[in-house]
Amino acid sequence: MYLNKLLLKSFGEFNNKEIVLKPGINVISGTKGTARKNIKDFIISMLYGLSGNAMNEKRTNFYEVYKPKEGNSFSGKAYIKDDDKTFFVERSFAKKNGKASVLELNSGKELKVKNDSLDGLIFDCSRDNYVNGYCVDDKYDDYSEYFNYDIKNMIMTGTSSIDVNKSIAYLKNKRREYDTSVIEENIEVIDSELEDYEDVDSALKDVRKKISAIEEELAIETARRKREARRLIQTKKSEDENEDNDGTQSDKEVKEKAEEKTDDNSKKNAGNNTNEGVFLDPELLMEYEPEKKLTDKLWFIILTGIFVIAVISAVVCILPFDKAVRQIFIICTFLFVLVTIIEGLYAKGVFEEEVRTPSEEEFRRIIYELERKTETYEEVEIDMSFAKSYLDKREELTDKERKILADITKRDELTEERKAYAKKLDNAQKEIHAINLAINTINDISKDMSKSYSFIINNNISDIISKFTNKKYNDLYINENNKPMVMSQNGYVEIENLDNFDKHQVYLAIRYSFLKSLCDEKKMPVVLDGVFDGLDNDYLENIIDVTKKISSEQMIIFTSDYRLINKLKEKDINYNHIELN
Repeated sequence: MYLNKLLLKSFGEFNNKEIVLKPGINVISGTKGTARKNIKDFIISMLYGLSGNAMNEKRTNFYEVYKPKEGNSFSGKAYIKDDDKTFFVERSFAKKNGKASVLELNSGKELKVKNDSLDGLIFDCSRDNYVNGYCVDDKYDDYSEYFNYDIKNMIMTGTSSIDVNKSIAYLKNKRREYDTSVIEENIEVIDSELEDYEDVDSALKDVRKKISAIEEELAIETARRKREARRLIQTKKSEDENEDNDGTQSDKEVKEKAEEKTDDNSKKNAGNNTNEGVFLDPELLMEYEPEKKLTDKLWFIILTGIFVIAVISAVVCILPFDKAVRQIFIICTFLFVLVTIIEGLYAKGVFEEEVRTPSEEEFRRIIYELERKTETYEEVEIDMSFAKSYLDKREELTDKERKILADITKRDELTEERKAYAKKLDNAQKEIHAINLAINTINDISKDMSKSYSFIINNNISDIISKFTNKKYNDLYINENNKPMVMSQNGYVEIENLDNFDKHQVYLAIRYSFLKSLCDEKKMPVVLDGVFDGLDNDYLENIIDVTKKISSEQMIIFTSDYRLINKLKEKDINYNHIELN
């Protein structure tokens, strides 16, 4: 891929400036450094948009630097060739309404630009990798920053904009926000408290069973005492009647007989008081006549039959039947109703001479009504002082029940609180697991990238650094801490200990090593800014020899040193020269 034509319609100091480029080497010469920088940043802006920063992306904002000062249209155009396709790119760099359009001239198809960048549309290279890989400048404000920051990030991540150490530090700080120790301590405290409430359900069941037993005992004892009281009353009445008939019986004898009868009845009731409601007199049962239902009454049955016959006769008379048919129909209906009435009366026992034995259900109902009648009309008052012990026990058990219910409420509250903490713990553990996975993934990827890029640098660097330093240093080694070490006659030396000129040459050697490896994979326009300026002839020839080995489809060289053009002519290297006015 290469740039064919640039039109700086209104960009920085240029207005309607057209630059025609060709494949291979393009030399743009001129004395003004700002003009060279304008063109270089225009190329980056046409490829990736104006949202990023300039060559040193940490310092300069494109919009503020290159916006027109006289209100002209802030825009540009470019023609890009890729194999047999030609693309026309037009951009408006307006701050609020900036836009980009791409037209494939061969097919006339307009391509949709995403995120203001041509990455993924015409080529496949991120802005950061292009600026820090394919664009090489002649100097670096702080070489230590490049060696300790950019080169380390390039080795570990493949791009200088991602700092692995900062990313991991951020993730670790984020992980601290999900500290689970406090949550786990709270869960342990709640679990310890819940142990005190393990048996509350069985305790509640037990105490309610005891309360029910006390109430049943009280009811049985009350019923027994009432029955005894009734027996005493009946015995007393009987003795009084006997005394009236036979005045010779003394009061003492009456009393003794009453007590004996009471004792006998008490013994009988002691064994089966739970199954008897009231001791019934057989005469009461004989005298009992349950109230008949309306449907059991003879007059109601006869009236119902007459009504049915009348209704049917009326219906027959209304319908268009012959008179004989009507009479037959009415007679049949009368006979049917009569048979039905007789059958119903027979089922009710009207024609039976013997007394029908009541069913078990009727017998129980009789018992119930007689007991109710006895309670109603022969109410017996007894001394209830005996019930105090039962009521005291019941109150004691009721207090215990209230306490158990309070414990159950507390238990349920603790359970809900534990569920909330458990949910928080689960969410925190998921977040921690995700963060740990991210950290491990970053470390694994950075290790793989480190091995890959360290190999690329170590593999390419020997010849490059020897040429760039005129054989003063013969090799460069990236150690396990991702720090570059250069080999001199006295062994490996840390770059920090070199003078500025040597640092500059080592810096260019590393940049060239990255550039060579990138160009072997992707063919993007290479931009070299001032790399050949201010060098003696030996250094200049050496760098030209290394540059020739870069397999790029297009190389754009910015220089203010015309010796470069002469050297290219001497070496019979083809180039396209653009002179800036």
